[in-house]
Amino acid sequence: MFKTLLSSIVAKHFRKKLDNWTIKEEDITEVLKQIRIALLDADVNLLVVKDFIKNIRHQAVGRVINQGEDPEQVLITIIKEELINILGKNTTGVDTKHKQLRIMMVGLQGSGKTTTAAKLANYFKNKFSKKPLLVALDIYRPAAIEQLETLANGIRVDFYQKGTQNPVTTTMEALSHAEANQNDVIILDTAGRLQTNIELMTELSNIRDRFHPDEILLVIDAMSGQDIINVATEFNKHLDLTGFVITKLDSDARGGAALSLVHLLNVPIKFTGVGEHVGSLDVFHPDRIADRILGLGDIVTLAEKATEVLDENKTKKSLGRMLAGKMDLEDLLVQMKQIAKLGSFSSIAKMLPNAPKLTDDKISEAEQKMKIWEILMTSMTVKERHNPALFKKYPNRKIRVVKGSGRKPDELNKMLSEWEKARKKMAEMGNMIRNGRNPFSQFGM
Repeated sequence: MFKTLLSSIVAKHFRKKLDNWTIKEEDITEVLKQIRIALLDADVNLLVVKDFIKNIRHQAVGRVINQGEDPEQVLITIIKEELINILGKNTTGVDTKHKQLRIMMVGLQGSGKTTTAAKLANYFKNKFSKKPLLVALDIYRPAAIEQLETLANGIRVDFYQKGTQNPVTTTMEALSHAEANQNDVIILDTAGRLQTNIELMTELSNIRDRFHPDEILLVIDAMSGQDIINVATEFNKHLDLTGFVITKLDSDARGGAALSLVHLLNVPIKFTGVGEHVGSLDVFHPDRIADRILGLGDIVTLAEKATEVLDENKTKKSLGRMLAGKMDLEDLLVQMKQIAKLGSFSSIAKMLPNAPKLTDDKISEAEQKMKIWEILMTSMTVKERHNPALFKKYPNRKIRVVKGSGRKPDELNKMLSEWEKARKKMAEMGNMIRNGRNPFSQFGM
C-alpha cells in the first residue's frame, strides 16, 4: 500500500514541545503537508486528501493534552480515526444467512475477477460450510471459461457453463441447476471489457434483472490509477453496486485510488485479495487497514489467517524441533510451505508491528531465495533432508542435487551454510524461551 507510513511522518515532523499542552496550527503544519504529499504520491484522490487533511486539522487544533498523554500518540489516534472514516468506518462483509446467496462479480479485464470468484467460492465453502456453484458467463475472453473450470476443480466446488450461449439464458439455466443441486451460494463470473461501454452495461443489467443478486461486487486492481474512479462510477450508475473487492493489495501498487472509492461513492470495500493462492482473500476491516497504513501492523488478521490456512499439528511439531536445536532441512521445508500459505513476504511484513522496514528489493530478493531453496530441497531425498551431514560425508550427493534442480553449486552451498546458522539461532531462541526471556525483544516486540 502506501510506501510512506503515516506514523513515521508524525514522528519526524510533529512539533512535540507544545505551549500550554495544547495542539496549535503551527504544531501540525509540517505534518499535514507531508501527509498530503504522501497520500497524493500514493494516488489517493485529491478530493479525499483535502477532506482528510481538513478533518485532521479540525480534530487536532485546540486539542488539550492531558497529563500522562503522549502528544504524538494523540495525533496518531486522530489520524487513525479519520483514516477509518475515509475507508468506511465499519466492517461490512457479506450476509451469509440467505437461503441461497447470489453474488454477481463484475469488473474490467485483467482485474482478477475470475480468480476472485473462485477465492470467494473457496471462502464460503471452508468458512461457512456452503455448497457454492461457480457460473462462467465470460463468453468473450479467450479461455475464461476454462480458467474458471480449472479453478473450480482445484477447490472442489461445483461449476456450470454453457459455452458461448447467451449469458442471460445461461444464468437462468444455472439457477435451475443450483436449485436441483442444492447449491446455497451462486457466484456469476460475468464478462469484462478493456473499458466500460454501453454493450457491456446492457448485458450486465439484463443479467442482474433476471438473477436478482444479493451482492454485486466490482473487482478492482490495486494497481489501477485515477481512471478507476470513473470506471467504478460508471458501474455503480448502471448496476447499483453493493461492494468492492480490491485485488493485488500486497503488490508494489500504491493503492490510493482504489481506497478512495469508499469515500467518493459511499460503496464499501468488502474483501481484499493479497496473493494468487485461492485462500488469499481477506474480509476488509477499515480499522486494521488503518493500522497498516500508519505502520502499526495488523497482528489480528495475521493470526486469523494462520488459524485458517496452517496445519497446526505439522507446524507445532516442526517448530518444536527447531526450538530444541534439532532443525533439519525437512523442518525448514515444512515451515517455508506453511509461511507461503499466509501470502507474500510483503503482505506478512505489513501485518507485523515494529517489524524491521524492508525495501521492495530486499523483499523480492528474499522471496527469490526461498524459491531457489525450495527447488534445491525438493531435489534431495527425504533421508538427505533429515540428515544434511550426508552432503559433507558424500560430496557426490551435492552434484546430484545441483544437476537435478538445475541450480548452481554455490546456491546449494550457501543454503546449507545459512541453514546451519539458522539452526543455531533457533536453538538460542529456544533456550531463551525455556529460561523465561523474550527472544523477540531485539525487534521491539
